[in-house]
Formats: sequence, C-alpha cells, structure tokens
Amino acid sequence: MTTDLNLTSLLNVTDVHNNTRGCSLTKTGFQFYYLPTVYIIVFITGLVGNSLAIWMFVCHMRPWSSISVYMFNLALADFCYVLSLPFLIFYYFNKTDWIFGDVLCRLQRFIFHVNLYGSILFLTCISVHRYTGLVYPLKSLGRLNKKSAVITSALVWLLVIVSISPILYYSRTGLKNNATTCYDTTTVDELPGYFIYSMILTVFGFCVPFIIIFCCYGMIVKALIYNEMNNAPLRQKSIHLVIIVLVVFAVSYLPFHVMKNLNMRARLYFQTPDMCEFNNRVYATYQVTRGLASLNSCVDPVLYFLAGDTFRRKLSRATKKNSKKGDHMHQSKSDETALNSLAENVENGDRSL
Repeated sequence: MTTDLNLTSLLNVTDVHNNTRGCSLTKTGFQFYYLPTVYIIVFITGLVGNSLAIWMFVCHMRPWSSISVYMFNLALADFCYVLSLPFLIFYYFNKTDWIFGDVLCRLQRFIFHVNLYGSILFLTCISVHRYTGLVYPLKSLGRLNKKSAVITSALVWLLVIVSISPILYYSRTGLKNNATTCYDTTTVDELPGYFIYSMILTVFGFCVPFIIIFCCYGMIVKALIYNEMNNAPLRQKSIHLVIIVLVVFAVSYLPFHVMKNLNMRARLYFQTPDMCEFNNRVYATYQVTRGLASLNSCVDPVLYFLAGDTFRRKLSRATKKNSKKGDHMHQSKSDETALNSLAENVENGDRSL
C-alpha cells in the first residue's frame, strides 16, 4: 500500500457538481456519520450541563456576582444552540437533504454563529473581569459590579445579533442532485461577498478577542508565578479558567476559523485541475472542525464548576438539600404508613372483642 493515500477514496468521497470553475465541490461520506455523532454527543451533554447550570444560576446562585452574570449569559447561549441540534442531526442522517424549509435553515445557521461569537465575547468578558479583579484589585473596586455586567451583557447580545444578521441573508437552501441542501456558508454566486464578510467577522469576532484574552492570561500567569495572589481558592480558580478557555480556543475556535476561511478561499481561487486534490483535503478537514466548533457548548459547564464563584459549593449544597428533602418525604410516608397500620390493627382488635 502506498504512503500517498488518496484522501477522497479513504473518506468515501462522492463528487457533487456545483458549477464552480475547474474543481467540483465534494461531499465526504464520513460527514454523514461523523457530524451527527458529534452533534448527538453535544446535544445530550450540552442539554444536561447547561440546563443544570441555568437551574443553579436562577434558583441557587442569587444574588448574582458580576462574573455569574456573564456565565449565565454564556450558558443561555449554549442552551439555545443545543436545542437547535436535532434539526442538524436529522439533516446529516438524511444524507444532507433538508426538509424543514428555507426559514429554519437560515435560523439554524444564524443560531450557530450567534452561539459561536456570543460565547467568544462572553469568555472575553469573564477573562477581562478575572484579570482586572486579580491584577488591579484596588482600582477595580466599585467598577466590577453586577449592574456593569448586566449592561455589558446586553451590549454583547446586541453586538452579536447585529453583526451576525447577514447570515440570515447568505444562508439558504438550494437544490442539488434532487435533494435540498442547507448551505452552511452560501451559494457560489454569493461566495465572494460572503468571504469578505467572513474575514471581517474572523478578525473582529475571533482574533481581537483572542488577543485580549491572551494578554489577560499572560498577566494572570505572571501574577501566579510571582505569588502576587495570596488567596489560594482564587489562585486555583484562575488556573482552571486559563486552562479551560485556552483549550476551548485551541480545540474549537481556532481550527474552525482557519479551515472555514481556507475552504472558501480554495473554492474561489484554487480551481486549477492540479489543486482539486488539495481542495478535497481542505473541505474534509473543514467538516472535522465544524464538529469541533460545537464542542464548546458541552465544555463551558465545566468552566462554571471549576472557575465560577461558589458554583461548586452551592451545587453540592443544593443536591444535598434535595437529597435530604427526598429522605424526609420518604420518612414521612413511612411514618404515615406505620400509623395507618397501627390504627387498622387497633380497630380490628376492638371488633374482635
């Protein structure tokens, strides 16, 4: 067997003509199994994790700290996204034949991008908040309050919805090989404009927040190394925050943005016959990163548990409280049964006399 294996044969590639110059866009057979499998995992774990997080924030974390406000909004964004995943799961199990109409297709792609960039910005808010509170604790007094966090969160939602709204135009359905495709980017005719929009979104929605986070964590690590933080629990939370956020960016966000834009550039400019094999490899890798981009929705609850303000302690207290409540109800039912049984025996005894 030769070492230079053809990726298209390895991944069971089926060519689909899309009227592009030179090369044809390909659909890899593994995406019909890989993507829905990943989405099922994300749906189950994300639904459980984020439902638990929202329940904790609403019922057991009051009054909220400012960082809890950011984490609640992050959990809300993830929760809305995982609720939309059943449509995508069916779509890929149905061999990418979209049956839910053009409006739901546009809405599905819109929700994904709102979650993606909303999550990035809320993680940025959490990182800046932690950095400011740790490195400049005196200067941040009175500034890192809940009111400021609520206003900032509202501005984040507004900014994300406005900046992602062009997705509602670019994403659409289209007929291809007697099946209805729900484009995750856009059609060939709209691709030049969408590529420019995607690059702008990548710079301001991913690169700038990543640079801010990287700088914040550099200063946090410096404070950790030089023992400028005497609060041991806070040190541990900061270490967890740095590790989790950097892992999310390295695994979910960075590969997706690189491969998405490279895939569109290949579709636009790399259309000579000798580049077709390269295009196939880029497209196959892009499909992998699409699955990775959704993993942040089931990783974020780990962030709340390890790096949130008192989240772990209050979760433990809430579960113990519910457990004791259940035991108390069980004991009450047992006592009631015993009393009823005793009364019945006494009554039977009276009758026998």
